[in-house]
Amino acid sequence: MKTKNSSKEAARAGTVRVAVIGMGIQARTMLLPQFLAEPGVRVVAICDCDKVRREAGAKSVDEWYAAHGGGRAKCRAVADFRKVIADKAVDAVVVSTPDHWHAYMAVEAMKAGKDVYCEKPLTYSVEEALLVVKEQKKTKAVFQTGAWQRSRREFRTAAMIVRNGLIGDVKNVDCNYGNASAQDNADVLDFHANLGGPSHPHRFFCQWDGVSRKVQTMEAESAPNPDVDWDMWLGPAPWSPYSDQCAPRGVNPFYPMFWRFDDNYGTGYNGDWGAHHLDIAQWGLGFDKTGPVKIVRSDKPHSTNPLHGGRRQYGMKFLFADGTTIFHNPFSTWGTVFYGTKGIVAVNRGKIAVWKGRGVKPTDGIRKALADGSFDKMKKVAAFYGQDWGDRTDVSAGDGLVAALDALDKAFALAKAPVQLPSSTSHVHDFVVCCRTRKPTVSSAETGARAAILCHLCNMSYVYDSGFDWDPKKNAFANGTGDPAWLRRPVYRNGWDVKA
Repeated sequence: MKTKNSSKEAARAGTVRVAVIGMGIQARTMLLPQFLAEPGVRVVAICDCDKVRREAGAKSVDEWYAAHGGGRAKCRAVADFRKVIADKAVDAVVVSTPDHWHAYMAVEAMKAGKDVYCEKPLTYSVEEALLVVKEQKKTKAVFQTGAWQRSRREFRTAAMIVRNGLIGDVKNVDCNYGNASAQDNADVLDFHANLGGPSHPHRFFCQWDGVSRKVQTMEAESAPNPDVDWDMWLGPAPWSPYSDQCAPRGVNPFYPMFWRFDDNYGTGYNGDWGAHHLDIAQWGLGFDKTGPVKIVRSDKPHSTNPLHGGRRQYGMKFLFADGTTIFHNPFSTWGTVFYGTKGIVAVNRGKIAVWKGRGVKPTDGIRKALADGSFDKMKKVAAFYGQDWGDRTDVSAGDGLVAALDALDKAFALAKAPVQLPSSTSHVHDFVVCCRTRKPTVSSAETGARAAILCHLCNMSYVYDSGFDWDPKKNAFANGTGDPAWLRRPVYRNGWDVKA
């Protein structure tokens, strides 16, 4: 007798049929090209509540297959994601919508027997993160969180050095993201200069158009857009007038940061970049199945920037049961820095540096020296302060990064190290392979959920100007601190509740 899982394995043995839900710039420029180029994959549907985007996306898929001998089968342009989830001709879905839709779509897709690749941060709230994990465990769906830094060699190398105790006992970690200059920057004409760490109080107009830096009026921002089903775009979020900064008109050539920093839809840089750098801290420390026991409120000044609602922008800390502290600092050369008793590992995209010597605790002076290359309190093992190469994974053998990584492999004998972390050269390829083998991905639902929970705890510390105790087993506040209401969206509009 065939079990449900064996039937699914048989179904995945051939072509993996993929549908992309949410055709913004991330899907269009990063995810879709990788799925199209992946052997044994067929992109069969593009779904978006924006007519222009979904039709342009489906057309680009057809053109790609026509140019690469992919046959004449047309890619479907679908307006309602529920039709994609119900479609038995779809094996896997890619959820690349704004954050507030991730959990509902992922859970419903798993219920329908789909495998899921979901963008980071995994969910909009702590409660949603737990529901996604619950449904994945129930259905055994293959799940990949889009924390693609786990599929980059520099991050795996950094985590391997730390996990194997090769820089001693690590008790301090820096995670660097967010703009320090945003703290008191009152120039509201420059929207990006005002993006700090946490999310912003909701507003539906931007005062900046993302291109020409002209002041936008509320009237212009909410002018009707007949191409968008705005009610569907909002989904579970509270109603608000249409905003073309949240759902840019047409095929937008820029990342729409506005919704990422809005309380109703995202969690600021805490979710946008924290989901990457906090995730690497979690990986290196071996904390994929646990979390902090205390969140310490920032002692930095409250922001006077009118966009921020009085929220501090950086400076909070996570404390763990073993005495480890993770600090949230603004953007730096390094995304994640591990301070050990016998050395330091610093890593970012296209960059890595490792020092050996007597341990130091992080200070502003130490952080500056690490960032500008002047740190001289330890012996440098290998380093490459290269450029941020974004999503590049095909680093050529002649690059300085490769030389630095090869030197670290040799210096620390990583190939023979007791702890061997999962190795992946492509996040999309890893997902597709796992769709066939039914093995766990490099960034599973639980892994993505734990990272998302860190992002949310960080954000709520700033939003509520609070520190609190946390139970990482129950994923709940402890010792009478915090408010359980902070862990969930109070109301899901139109019945879009996430139910696992």
